[in-house]
Amino acid sequence: MIVSKNINLIEKSFQPILILLHITGLESLPHNRFSEKNCYRNFVLKSLQYLFRILQSVAVISRIISSTLLFDNKLHMVLFILALLQIIVNLQTRKSRKQIYLVLKTLRTCTQKLHCFQEGRKFQTSIFAYFVITFGLCFVYIISYFYSSEGQVFKKHIMLSQYASQEVKQFFIFVPEILMITTPLLSALLFISLTGYYGFVCFYAKFLFNRIEEKIKDLRKDCSCMSIIHTYVELTTVLESLDEFFSFSAFIIVLSSLAGLFYVNFGIHLNCVADVLHFLAAEIWFSIFVCMVILPASTANSALLDAKEAIYSLPGKVPQHYYDLEVLIRSDCMRDVSLTLWKIYKIDQSLILSALGTLMTYGMLLATMGNAVKSNPPQA
Repeated sequence: MIVSKNINLIEKSFQPILILLHITGLESLPHNRFSEKNCYRNFVLKSLQYLFRILQSVAVISRIISSTLLFDNKLHMVLFILALLQIIVNLQTRKSRKQIYLVLKTLRTCTQKLHCFQEGRKFQTSIFAYFVITFGLCFVYIISYFYSSEGQVFKKHIMLSQYASQEVKQFFIFVPEILMITTPLLSALLFISLTGYYGFVCFYAKFLFNRIEEKIKDLRKDCSCMSIIHTYVELTTVLESLDEFFSFSAFIIVLSSLAGLFYVNFGIHLNCVADVLHFLAAEIWFSIFVCMVILPASTANSALLDAKEAIYSLPGKVPQHYYDLEVLIRSDCMRDVSLTLWKIYKIDQSLILSALGTLMTYGMLLATMGNAVKSNPPQA
């Protein structure tokens, strides 16, 4: 009874993420949750799904309008492309909706085999804290927008647009406010759910790989180690599934977040000091998204390699089953598995330093160009 309760705690820990993924159209919750007894919950979730689609439509239409009115503004064209990439990520991850819950079932099975249930409650607290912090930063960013100069600059650019008449521009004067509400909310619903799922699954897999390594180190010669090998193979399939179905999403999240950081830092350089709270909330928000992809994935890759080395040492620890273990390890444990960004770049912790270095280089370049333009204005 206690074991069953501890196993269910793993699913309960990921419940907020599964609900949010379900709202964004990924159908991540098992169908048996929607029985006649839960018809009210089913109705609420369906309503939230429709609201998400409406929000998505409004955000896309508003972004198209702003990009059309500000066709010469390259920044808004880049934001339009990033908005399209978010929609593509949402559509692409819908193909992996079945894998979302299957991965958690595999983690639950591995947890049962390794007899390590104590971390479930810690993950539940961490996921709840992650949701509170990220959604809190999102609301701070939206509210602080109405007290910043960014909206006034946006409206000024729309009113000075050459691609619409004055009457049309007056009709679309509220587009900045609509975008500032819909775009962060849409990004929050998509990115918080995906980064939360991807990051905490990686952290949990890393914890289980470490547990395998500890069990092998404490293994006695008369103990059976077949279950440890099978658990290791199941965990590698978890990472394979993550890389197969979420590597593109991870790439787009990192790319969009780095673009957001660049936009925010450039905004701090150009706007007044009163907008610092607005941009600071966005900077922390985008930094969390980058870290929630790179850090968990890199630690999972590192833990996998450590566990793999421990698995290779098993034949020497259990000499009476040397040949059987050698055959099993060579047939099932020789695959090279790692989490990547769109199957192009293996994720490691040095990627954060590389990304920050690139941001600083381009930031200093643009700042230098901006200062040069200010000091040497064009002659009439």
